[in-house]
Amino acid sequence: MKPRLFISLTFALLLSPCAPGQTMPAGSEMGHGLRDTTGASAPSSMPEKSDATVHGATSPADMQNGNGVSAKRQLLHRIDLYEDAIKQAKDAHASDAELGRLYLTIGVLSDEAQLWDRAEINLEQARSLLAHSAESSRDLATTLGVLGTLHMVMRKFRQSEKEEEEALRLRENLRNPLLIARSWSDLATLYLAENKFAKAKGFAEKAIAEFGANAGTTVYDRITVRYVLGVALCMSKDCASAIAPLEDAVHEAKANLLQDGMGDFLLGYVFWKSGNLVEGGRHMEEGMDILNEQLGVGNPSSLVASRQYAKFLREIRRVDEAEVVERRIRQAEAVVDVHSIQAYRGGNGLAALR
Repeated sequence: MKPRLFISLTFALLLSPCAPGQTMPAGSEMGHGLRDTTGASAPSSMPEKSDATVHGATSPADMQNGNGVSAKRQLLHRIDLYEDAIKQAKDAHASDAELGRLYLTIGVLSDEAQLWDRAEINLEQARSLLAHSAESSRDLATTLGVLGTLHMVMRKFRQSEKEEEEALRLRENLRNPLLIARSWSDLATLYLAENKFAKAKGFAEKAIAEFGANAGTTVYDRITVRYVLGVALCMSKDCASAIAPLEDAVHEAKANLLQDGMGDFLLGYVFWKSGNLVEGGRHMEEGMDILNEQLGVGNPSSLVASRQYAKFLREIRRVDEAEVVERRIRQAEAVVDVHSIQAYRGGNGLAALR
């Protein structure tokens, strides 16, 4: 499987026009994996896939560059197969738990395909079914976590917080330290989106401690929570302290052969805001090159990164280069389908980034 880009709400939050300490708009992609579900059985007409590949098999790069059409077509085909599987399961009088896992999978695949309404409907159905099954606490917690992240991106913060807290309670009842830490990580991201930086920092640090000690932790776990911590620190006007967790995350991504342009860009950003213009410029330039190659100049994350990079270039008096970047931004914005980007009630916060 091709290494996925670790793009999440966190990154677009930092890349907003806000200075450290100012209010931030919501970001873009969710970046939430089905890391801990027991999994639904794959329909008989498609191969079995592990839980790790159910969510994240299609990278954001696939959805934005030349692979996007075929990738989305594959996702839609998989959704159709799972919907057929639901019909068959209902005819066979499948249990609520079995049906709930199928709806959960469709919800996640719909999110991957950027079908937000469809994702929300299926996740809500999964929650309803799994809530009736005493043995499905783990899957219910996963559903609530995914739904909470979706509602966070939609700026439905109260709903998101209720869902994430309920997921945490279920995982605490299961006494599973790894799953609890994943809820802490999700809550840290939510509090960051709400500009509650102290809470975000506290939950991120707790998650990092458990992830460091738990053998079941994934690279995704370790990298994303360090991004959250770094962003929370920098937006609390302590960008110098944000360097270490971001460096750790970027180094781990590269050690695992993950081309993570946004991580490099974030690291450059905090170097810049800490006064180190040399390292700031080096990392931001490297990050921009990867983002533009993998996501394309017109991708929302690339655009907000480009705006910050142009500001950096102007600050260091490389005006000609800044004008080139700004021209590319204008050209990309002229051809971008705003309706497709903002398809879900401003869920990615682009209106606030203009």
